[in-house]
Amino acid sequence: MKFLWLITFLLSLVGMIAGDACPKGFKSQHNKCVTQRPVHGECPKGSAYNAKLNLCVHN
Repeated sequence: MKFLWLITFLLSLVGMIAGDACPKGFKSQHNKCVTQRPVHGECPKGSAYNAKLNLCVHN
């Protein structure tokens, strides 16, 4: 029980690291999760086109 606080802290760190990962098909760029926009069609679900970056950015 003396190290319960340490275990809790480590588990919270693991959760924060896992939560920062980009979804499948996206990569981290400019501190955002981005993917190339298809030539014909729309950005993948849950993302929007950013004209400044010319990429689909995950919301």
